Amino acid sequence: MNSIEGKVIKFNKPGELGYKRDCLNVVGKIICEKEINFKTYKNALLKMWGNPQEVAITDIGSKKLLFSFKDRKKGLQIMQNDLWNVKGNVVNLRLWREGESVFEVDHDFMKFWIQVHGIPHDLMEKETGIVIGEMLGVLAEAEDPKVDGVLRRSYLRIRVSINIIKALPTGFWLDREEMPPLWVFFKYERLLDSYCFNCGILGHEKKSCKNPTAMAC
Repeated sequence: MNSIEGKVIKFNKPGELGYKRDCLNVVGKIICEKEINFKTYKNALLKMWGNPQEVAITDIGSKKLLFSFKDRKKGLQIMQNDLWNVKGNVVNLRLWREGESVFEVDHDFMKFWIQVHGIPHDLMEKETGIVIGEMLGVLAEAEDPKVDGVLRRSYLRIRVSINIIKALPTGFWLDREEMPPLWVFFKYERLLDSYCFNCGILGHEKKSCKNPTAMAC
């Protein structure tokens, strides 16, 4: 009998619509150091999502869960909302795309709403937020801080996909030419216990951190 190992096999795709096309399949990763209880996270997420109908949730190990939404619109709406968290731990939701193995779904990046504080008022423009967002990662959205030409807040607000394997950037020095450099700092919205305020890494608490301190002003 010939061994299947070492062979490269190609399958023909079904002609009719299959499981993946009918449903929206999403892989969520719990960003934490501790082991998780599958049932606890499953029940908590379903409750936060309003107990949507016809969604299957499977534990695939390594703190990852597979969510299969029959209602694609509902699944996309859940993904577009702000950070989901259970017991203070962020759940990073990513699409499982056709052609990928479930183990290839990339959880290294995550979208955040970020507040940019300390910008001089003459730079309080949407365009400034766009430049900062594109330097941070992949910019998804930049809000205009002005309504009818009037400032409505003292900071910029941007939504950016950032590499969470590295320390989250804390801010930057702004060159003001004839004035001293100014520290502009970031606030990440809805980050809870899973964010370490010592090193800036997601997934563990400050009390257990042995990493170098993240840059700060």
